[in-house]
Amino acid sequence: MDGAVDVTLTTGSINRRDRGALYISRCAAAIKEASGLPIQVQFEPPDDLGVLEHVCDSGVDAVGIHIETFDPDVLAAVAAGKAQCGVEGYFRCWERAVEVFGRGSVTTYVILGMGERPELIEAGCRRAIELGVYPFVVPLRPVPGTPLGDAEAPDPEYVAGIYRSVSAMLAEAGLDHLQAKAGCARCQACSGLSAWERIFRRENGDGLLGLPVVQSA
Repeated sequence: MDGAVDVTLTTGSINRRDRGALYISRCAAAIKEASGLPIQVQFEPPDDLGVLEHVCDSGVDAVGIHIETFDPDVLAAVAAGKAQCGVEGYFRCWERAVEVFGRGSVTTYVILGMGERPELIEAGCRRAIELGVYPFVVPLRPVPGTPLGDAEAPDPEYVAGIYRSVSAMLAEAGLDHLQAKAGCARCQACSGLSAWERIFRRENGDGLLGLPVVQSA
C-alpha cells in the first residue's frame, strides 16, 4: 500500500440528519476490512448525535469535526453553513464525540489569518482541549481564484504566538498529536503545531506528562 499508515476520508453534507457520516462510515468499514488501517472520517455536526455511535460501530478510529474558526463573525463571513450550526453546536457535538471515541480521537481545524480575534481563538482552543478535542491550528494559505485568493497569509509571529499558547494548553491537558490514531493531527503536514509541542517539551523538561519526545530531523 505504498507505505500508508492511516486513512482519512471526508465528505460533503448531503443531509442534516447525519451530514453524510453514515455513508462515509460504510466506506470506512470496507477500507478497514481490506486493509486493517486506522481511519479518520470527517463530517459536520449531525442533527442526530446518535449517528456518532453508528460511526464508531463501523470501525472508525477517529473523527474530524472542523469548525475552522472560533470567531462567530468570521465564521458567518467565510462559512455560512457552519455558522448556522454555531460555535455552541460544535461544542455539543464534540462533547458527545469524545464520549464515543475518547480523548484525543476528536479533532477540529482552526484556521488563522481570516481576520479573527486572537482572544476568541485561544479561548475556543482551551475549551476544546479541556473537552479532549485536539485543535489542529493551521495558517490560511490563500489560493488564487477563490474568495480568499487575494488575502494575505497571516504574520508568522502571530501564528507562532498561537502555536506556543495552544501547545502549552495541550501539554497541560495531556494531549499530543502523537496520540492521534489517524487523520490530520497525525499527519501534521499543514501545520507547525507539532514542532511547537516539541519546543514546549524541551523548554519544560523532556518527557513532560509522560509524553514521548520526538527529535527534529
